Amino acid sequence: MNETGASVIPALLLLGALGLWWHASVQALDRARQIARKFCQRQQWQLLDQTVSVQSTYARRGGFGLELVRRYRFDFCPDGSSRMPGGVLMLGSHPLRIWADGPDGKVVEELD
Repeated sequence: MNETGASVIPALLLLGALGLWWHASVQALDRARQIARKFCQRQQWQLLDQTVSVQSTYARRGGFGLELVRRYRFDFCPDGSSRMPGGVLMLGSHPLRIWADGPDGKVVEELD
């Protein structure tokens, strides 16, 4: 194999891995938005859709090696005038927990 071919293959592999990571991130964000929307509907709150965003991403050891944990933040409106925070914790694309600082105190749901 010539010198050019030896440098192209690792670059293509890296580009492919970045593409897969980006695709998984977009899917996880869409899933977090969907979960937050359903949660707010159950509470009779209005989710401010454009506020769902990734707060942090980190890897942890799990049953099958390293697992990617993502924390999302969102805002909602419980009464038509105020804005309050909430969050979603996800393991890959699987939701683990959702919480919100509601008008009557903190609301937490485990999503196993």
